[in-house]
Order: sequence, then C-alpha cells, then structure tokens
Amino acid sequence: MTQKTYPTHYTAADIALVERIHVWMTEHLYKQAALARLARIPASTLNQIINGNYITSPSKQLAAVESAMRHAEETTSDAVAPVETSVFKLGQTCCAMARRNRNFAVFSGFVGTGKTFAIKHYAATHSNTHLIEATPTMTPQSLIRDLSVRIAGYSGKGSIASRFDAVVDALRNTDSLLIVDEAETLTPHQLHTLRRLRDLANVGILLVGTEHLSGLIKPAHGQFDQIRSRTGFWPETVRQISQEDAAALVQAGFGTEEVPDEVVVRLYQYCKGSARMLVEGLIASMQQMRKGKSLSCDMVDFVARQALCLQALPKGA
Repeated sequence: MTQKTYPTHYTAADIALVERIHVWMTEHLYKQAALARLARIPASTLNQIINGNYITSPSKQLAAVESAMRHAEETTSDAVAPVETSVFKLGQTCCAMARRNRNFAVFSGFVGTGKTFAIKHYAATHSNTHLIEATPTMTPQSLIRDLSVRIAGYSGKGSIASRFDAVVDALRNTDSLLIVDEAETLTPHQLHTLRRLRDLANVGILLVGTEHLSGLIKPAHGQFDQIRSRTGFWPETVRQISQEDAAALVQAGFGTEEVPDEVVVRLYQYCKGSARMLVEGLIASMQQMRKGKSLSCDMVDFVARQALCLQALPKGA
C-alpha cells in the first residue's frame, strides 16, 4: 500500500495528527462536517487539511481539531459534552492571565453565556486553583473562614486575623489562582479583603460575574478603584455566544449525527445567544422528545413551543 505524501509545509507532527484524525473519525463514527463544526472551522478547510491540499501550515487548525476530539470524548452532563466555545476560551485566558500576572482579572458576561462552565472546567483541570462562589449574605469574616478551610486546611477555633494569616501563608508566592464567581454580589469590604490577600500573598485573583460587575469596578476613583488599578486583564463583557459557538454546541449535543444547517440556525434564533437555554433547554428537550424522528426546523418549533413555552418564530425566519 502506497503511503500518502503531504506538502512540505506539513510538519511531522501535522502529518501524525492528520493520520490520527482519520482513525478517530472511523472509530467514533464522526463525519468530516460534524468534526469540523465541533472544531469551529469550515468543513471545506478540514477536508483540504486531511487530504493534504491545504496551501499553508495547518498546525493552528489541527490544534483546534485535536482539542475538539478530546472534548468530544469527555462527558460532563447528559445534554452535551464540553465544547471550546469562544466564551470557554476567553474564560481560560482570563484564568491564565490572572495566574501569570499575579494580579486581578475580570471576566464578565450576560447570564447564560457559559462563564461558570468555563471557570469550573479550568478549576477541575488545573492544580492550585481555588473556586468560591460569592453570595449576597457573605461577609468579610465568612469569606475568610471559608478560604481558611479550603486553602489552609484550618480547623478548630481561631480569630479572623489568624485565619487570614493562615490563608496568606498557604498562598504566598505560589502559582495559585483564586476564582470568585458571582463577584457582582461582593461588597467593598469583601473586595478590600481580597485586595489585601492578593497584595500579601502575591497570587492571582479572577473576579467572574454578570455585566453588573464591570459597572461596579469601571468608574475611575470609585469605591472599587483599588481593585481597578490592580486589574491587569479585563476583556469586554460577553453579551452572547456566536452562531459558530451554537453550531459546535448543537453538534456536541447530537454526537455523530449530522445536524442540518437550518436546524442550527433555528436553534440559535430561539436561544438568543444563551448557551444555557440552548444546551439545558432546547437540546435537552429535543433529546427527550424527538423519539427517533429526524432533526428538522418543525421539530425545533414544536419543542420550543411545547416544552419551553417560547414564542413561535415566523416560518422561514
């Protein structure tokens, strides 16, 4: 059998990965179009790459495909496997920047865009990462008590000051990262506690929250100005997932099955940019209600109306 030849701009690693992609698609019953959608690259691009016809280096695109294959093999819910959407990648970047710079970073987005999923995945796959969820009833004292147990293994009685010192000692000059979700509920006193912790322990802290979080920190010379001045990475607030993100999530939800483009578009119209509505609402309901029927826009309309009480979209919209 003659071995396939590839262009000279394909590295040995590229060629090895291309061969693995062929094997992976066969073993997992994936077609090129489905895998390309998971990887968030055009199907025509993947076709050119794996057939050795791509005119430039394919390394970047192949890395996306490799990541998609890895995530397709993972399972975190009954509805859909994890997908590296643009929001997921932004969350990973925010975590990495806060950790590397040993400073504050801010990751804000509208409800349902996938922020929490991104940071939970990062915390689960990176050591020395501590994830806590702020609540409206949390006080600076309860925050310190929580951190002292989670991070310093503090047990028994002790003053708030001694608990705070124990947390600082446990974190000082390590590569640790502290992630605070629902950070828009934090008060100035809690933020002051986190600022002192960062200054003394020299570690990164990522604040994650809704669009209201940016509104709290952004004003110059405001009550959160000392946090603002220590924030080294602060991307624009995420308003919604893209249609490309939605396509990858839909494909992950239906596995190896080919999903018509018009179905993806229809689902995106209903979810209005919310990954939560798409995954936990629309996809999950379709999986339960389809009963072997093929995927179609009519089915999407039926599920949206009957299961989720969503207002019907105009035909052909």
